[in-house]
Amino acid sequence: MKTMLLINRKLFLPLIAVFFILISCTRKPVQLQTETFTMDINQTGMLVKLCDTNNNNYLVPDLSSPVCQISIDGKYFKPSRFTQKDGYFFLNFDEQNTRLKIACTEKSNYITFELVELKSPEKIEKIIWGPYNVNLSDKIGKSIGVAYNNEFAIGLMGLNLKSCGGFELIPRERFGNAAQKTVHGAVLQGFTKNRSEEILENSCLQELTQAAPVNDSDSTLIGSKFAIYGVSIESLKELIPEIEQHEGLPYLTHNNEWLKNTLYATSSKFIMSFNSHNIDACLDVAGKAGITCVYHPGIFESWGTYPVREKDFPKGYQSVLECTQKAKARNMTLGAHTLSNFLTKNDPLVSPVPHPNLQLAGVTSLKKAISEDDTEIILADLQMAPAYTKDKLDISPEGLNANENKNRETFAAKIGNEIIEYSTVTKNGELLISGCKRGAFGTQKSSHNAGAKVGRLVSHYYKVFFPDINLQDEVAKNLAHFFNQTKLERISFDGIEGAMATGHGRYSCDRFIKVFFDNLENKNIIANSSDVMHYSWHYFANESWGEPWWAKNFRESQLDHRLKVQKELEEDLMPRKMGQFRIDDKTTLKDIQWVMGLCAGYDAGVDFYISPHSIKQNREGDEILNEIKRWEKVRWDQTLTKEQKEQLRDPFSFYQLNDSSNKPELVFVESWTPETGKIQGDNDRNTLPETILKRDLETVISLDYEHLNMQKEPGQPTFSEWEFFCAGKKQKLQFAVRLPKASKENLSGIYLKIDADVCAIPFTLKPGEYVTAEANGQAAHYSTDGKLLASEPIPELFIEKGKNTILFDYKGKGSEAGPKVIVNFKINN
Repeated sequence: MKTMLLINRKLFLPLIAVFFILISCTRKPVQLQTETFTMDINQTGMLVKLCDTNNNNYLVPDLSSPVCQISIDGKYFKPSRFTQKDGYFFLNFDEQNTRLKIACTEKSNYITFELVELKSPEKIEKIIWGPYNVNLSDKIGKSIGVAYNNEFAIGLMGLNLKSCGGFELIPRERFGNAAQKTVHGAVLQGFTKNRSEEILENSCLQELTQAAPVNDSDSTLIGSKFAIYGVSIESLKELIPEIEQHEGLPYLTHNNEWLKNTLYATSSKFIMSFNSHNIDACLDVAGKAGITCVYHPGIFESWGTYPVREKDFPKGYQSVLECTQKAKARNMTLGAHTLSNFLTKNDPLVSPVPHPNLQLAGVTSLKKAISEDDTEIILADLQMAPAYTKDKLDISPEGLNANENKNRETFAAKIGNEIIEYSTVTKNGELLISGCKRGAFGTQKSSHNAGAKVGRLVSHYYKVFFPDINLQDEVAKNLAHFFNQTKLERISFDGIEGAMATGHGRYSCDRFIKVFFDNLENKNIIANSSDVMHYSWHYFANESWGEPWWAKNFRESQLDHRLKVQKELEEDLMPRKMGQFRIDDKTTLKDIQWVMGLCAGYDAGVDFYISPHSIKQNREGDEILNEIKRWEKVRWDQTLTKEQKEQLRDPFSFYQLNDSSNKPELVFVESWTPETGKIQGDNDRNTLPETILKRDLETVISLDYEHLNMQKEPGQPTFSEWEFFCAGKKQKLQFAVRLPKASKENLSGIYLKIDADVCAIPFTLKPGEYVTAEANGQAAHYSTDGKLLASEPIPELFIEKGKNTILFDYKGKGSEAGPKVIVNFKINN
């Protein structure tokens, strides 16, 4: 009888399980509702509806959108069951024996989810909210995390620092990825990471970074909290500050108005090296231009503890405060530039005794003891070699990307209180660093025992070091202390990507900025940064990207980048500026009419590098200052029509401003073309050595044009089609074609074409060789070291003044990519 009952019980238990599965399969989805949208979640924890009040479902039907997922050993797992009990949601991951307890709150216009309990025998690395796949993609706020069209918006917002937007990437990003465009629409996603243990991480700056654990509640997954909202497009910019205030997020104001809604957020500034001796002259110049902020580009003697230069500010912070008080008396503010968490080698955190929490990578130990004079050091763990190894030394200048470290960082290791520079790394069965300079950067050289801890100091091409995540908090507090003492009101967190050196990704960037503001007495200041992160979006008043150093012509430096980010910033709901320009003795009144008109067209502010000396040396100096003042007033008064703003957005035309009445008029001045042949992009450079192509004062060498021959689809042409602007008169096309040294193959069949005219190059180039064609009608073939190998006549091509279209290609290999080729053009103005 007992045997029969046991058998029946064994049969009955699976039937019970099947019964409950069938019950769950027939259970209706849980519906959450606000005044503006509804959300349905099914029994497996998947979102099945995100609807507006007209019942339009914005979820992509064929893609799953889980409430959240978990990550174990780098693998993502979706929930298997979703239930409700006692006002909480429970997500079960049956195969992982894991359960999440989530608090859900329905607000008037948004819904919050918060992880309040986690039960699992597994080590959960991350909790991932989403991805939520929506069919909205007309506009994407990448950093703030919103996708929208002209009628409706759906967004995901982290409600505390640990709740990061998007997903982790090693490469640097200018914007975040909390919202990303996809082929189906857009994806919204966020995550929280377990930061309680020391781990090895790769970053965009360094391999095998020793990421220290975070020393507060951000180290755990509990408390991860996000808001999901769906709202009409008219209410979007009203909802975000509402969430900020209700959920304790950063909420900055100016004159009791949300900062991002004010014109003050985009107020222009003059970048001037003010000091105790010249502050009055600097304020005079700014006042004449109607500029209300003077901003110091390099006020600190060192970065980390932030002392100011004694010769400029004899009484230290007190002298800076006195400058601030002078500015305040004129209704102006002062600001100062920083490189965020960068640590200079002359800072007390580095020298003479390096702080124990400097950021290390490739942490290992000494295999053998060393004396204080040894210049070769054997390290114990060969697997740590990538952290110490230098980049390839034979890489050509044109192969260097502006945002990569290649061979420009400091190569140094730390043992105890000694920093040791090294020049070479060998890996013949053991990890050996040699060519060592002992006691580098003012540290004390000493002997070290076998087994002593060794780590590579993470560096950057600015030749600085970095703090770990916990020392970084102290650096941010030091910076806030400086601002509190001096009452400055403007800051740019330049180099904020350096915070990723800690191994904690963009969370570390957000953390640096939050700790700074948490310790700031006056939080309602103007701040921006080199990148926009999800949490820090709430702190930033604007973004101002574009530098003046990359072109000789005032108007051309990074122009493509400046214009491109205007659209992205607008979609990210971020007030915009046009970047930085430099006013010197060669700047013209027409240059200022051009840039100020362009800014007015985009409702964007602008920042100028300027000095009392440079404006005095400029023959049109007074007119330039007055022109800035007139255009800024029109922009602030908002008296330009929509049609006028559209006119001003054309970067190749500019206008005089007639502002004698309340209805300003635009008087066309002229059109222009870029001297360097094309609009300069963010990473566009001219890498052509000056020994190639003869040049004089009237010569302009174009930016690099790059070509890679590859057929992506059958029958698809492989040529590059380049727009080239000629600022001079009609003339012969002169050019240089280079095959970089790093190429692994030869190059032949090169040709250029303008309209029906073709110029074929009769030479085969080996890696490192180049061809030039100048006004004599000859093509000259040169070796890597600049020796003439051959010269032959070639058909001549002509370019017209203004816009030209040039086709370029070489003999390729079909679908297999050929080598990269670099072309530069020469123009005689």
